[in-house]
Amino acid sequence: MKVDFHVHLEEGPYSLDWLLRQAESLRPLVEHAEVKGSRKWVSILTNGLAERLQQGPYSRDWLELYRLRAKQAGIQQVCVVEHLYRFLEYRSYYEQHVHIGSDRLGTAQRRWLSQVANDSLDSFVIFLQKERLRWAEDGMELRVGIELDYFSGGEETLRHVINQYPWDVCIGAVHFLEGWGYPIQDARERFGRQELIGLYSLYFDTLEEAIESQLFDVIAHIDGIKAFGVRPEETALLPYYQRVARALGRRGIATEINTGYGLASQHREFSPSYRFLEILFQNEVPITLASGATAPDQVGQQLDEARAQLKRVGYTSFAVFEKRSRSMLALD
Repeated sequence: MKVDFHVHLEEGPYSLDWLLRQAESLRPLVEHAEVKGSRKWVSILTNGLAERLQQGPYSRDWLELYRLRAKQAGIQQVCVVEHLYRFLEYRSYYEQHVHIGSDRLGTAQRRWLSQVANDSLDSFVIFLQKERLRWAEDGMELRVGIELDYFSGGEETLRHVINQYPWDVCIGAVHFLEGWGYPIQDARERFGRQELIGLYSLYFDTLEEAIESQLFDVIAHIDGIKAFGVRPEETALLPYYQRVARALGRRGIATEINTGYGLASQHREFSPSYRFLEILFQNEVPITLASGATAPDQVGQQLDEARAQLKRVGYTSFAVFEKRSRSMLALD
């Protein structure tokens, strides 16, 4: 069975590049048009884009593009997740833990948060629960999850999110260190000024805290900090890899092979790196398959290569989740 267990329906911030990306996602709807390349073709595409923006990400029309792409790729299970920071109900959680002071970078992070927090968590969950039947009628399974940013001291808020909804999977992630978001472009220069080993040590310390909290079923993009652009010599990171892998194995928590997150960095590799993946296998850490897609045409991207990489390391099965219960499927 083919699965993609980490797919997003929308991801800000919003820009002309974002708008172009949405238009690219809608192109399959007008590729067949005889008027392709004409002003009328552009008008059809523009009208589709306007409708997409008016309906928002939690609409059947938009989700249908994900379903069609998954079906085309032979994927039978898709888990849609969203970042908690997208939801207005939990903006205060980020305001409590993210640096949003009056200095330049604090202002940038406050602006980022106002750009990405747009939707209701209730509407996200209710919409996807209603759409499960439509997928099932086509022989496909739609799973629903949430990606939760871990902050030391924020466990009670996350526990509330986890217990409030009927999730199939709860995914933990570390995107912020000492209040600074390494995926946020304006904050990256701050990380660039830090000593690399110290920075990575802080990241893996925080990751281990997240694991030990036992809140999560999966830890996302486990070496995701490399996405900010710089990594020490990997041999220096092996002790951290070992420590995190042992913690995952001890707590029975899975991670993922994410084909999108690492490829967005200059290292041009999946997350985790191949060496990290070997260590995870040695520690019997379950792993699931994830594209990290933020648009329909990214669903399933390079997951065949990811499956092949898992097999080379020694994995014979991968993890999937339903109602937060893990099962293992054969890597065939």
